[in-house]
Amino acid sequence: MNQYERENVEKIKKEIREYEEKNGKMPKEKLAYYIYRRMGQIYSYKEAYYTFSNELTKEEYDTRVKYYKEGTTEEGEAICTDMNKACVEFMKEEGIEASLHLVDENDPLSHANASFEANGRYFFFNLTSDVMRIQTGMKTRNFGISQEFLTKKLYDRNPRNSRIKFLKKMNDQNDGNQFSEIPEETIVQWDEEFGFSYKGLYINDVLDLMKKEAFNEGFMMQFFGTNKPDELAQRKFEFVMKYVGIMGKCANKKLGNVQAMEYYLKLSKKVLTIDERVLYVKKYDGFIEENGKRKIKNIVVIKKQRENIYYLYHSEKQRYERIEKDELLGKNIKFYISDTDKENIEEEIKRLEGRFPGKPTQEMERE
Repeated sequence: MNQYERENVEKIKKEIREYEEKNGKMPKEKLAYYIYRRMGQIYSYKEAYYTFSNELTKEEYDTRVKYYKEGTTEEGEAICTDMNKACVEFMKEEGIEASLHLVDENDPLSHANASFEANGRYFFFNLTSDVMRIQTGMKTRNFGISQEFLTKKLYDRNPRNSRIKFLKKMNDQNDGNQFSEIPEETIVQWDEEFGFSYKGLYINDVLDLMKKEAFNEGFMMQFFGTNKPDELAQRKFEFVMKYVGIMGKCANKKLGNVQAMEYYLKLSKKVLTIDERVLYVKKYDGFIEENGKRKIKNIVVIKKQRENIYYLYHSEKQRYERIEKDELLGKNIKFYISDTDKENIEEEIKRLEGRFPGKPTQEMERE
């Protein structure tokens, strides 16, 4: 752990001691969850590391390895290995046997999951995938999940996927034991007790209510004042930005840019129907290069019948804001588009201009 992590760990340890003085010693599963949830509040995703596509040039690979080896920054920016490794070390210091599991020990960019043991049972966790949820008051989705869930939902989508072997490898490293499940109702109870939710109410619950109304077509048309599908998609997206915003702040630490954008996307999916997302909304993972580092500058395009509407993500404001096409072109933003070799946003804007998708094209269906 670096100094930033150590300072936060000591603070959390003090919280644990104070809780146990009042309520008695926590069972290991419950203690591990408190560590997991609180550690999730101190991190943000390392922005420069996550701006690379999966297809790396040698230069890009070397740069990413450099970011990987740097570890957690002084501001708490980290990657999967940093986060899960710190949790493992923290749990061990609290008397919980825990392990870090690398997909490939020979690959310096290998993904890492983790596990811990309590009373002869083994439990899986992956803090990386829960950071955004933790910081925005959602339910966690990657702590204490069952072997069956891991197999069916994470690794069996592609029977030839190497991650199936990784799951077996994690089991082998845990003396051949499969992962046990911590019931969701138990975690909900812990969240309420620790104050991680408001009387059992999560942001998830609020979003589910929004989703219920979003699919009420008559209500949506009346509420947003239009029956034109492309305009309705635009107004729904702007509604998310204007009235919901970024809710998650914890420990006086703003959300990192990666999880802030992930949060916006989850919100918009609750308001926009699948057809609206396919036909009218397109997102680009973009970046600019400054002082040898990449900074996120993602773009959302609302595809209109006459003129497309563009939104640029602002790191400082942590939100998408509308931007004129000419100003956007002057930003020199680069991005990755699957199955193409395009790199500059100008080419894609030219392709999108004036396009009105009456029916989904094959390309749109893939998106």
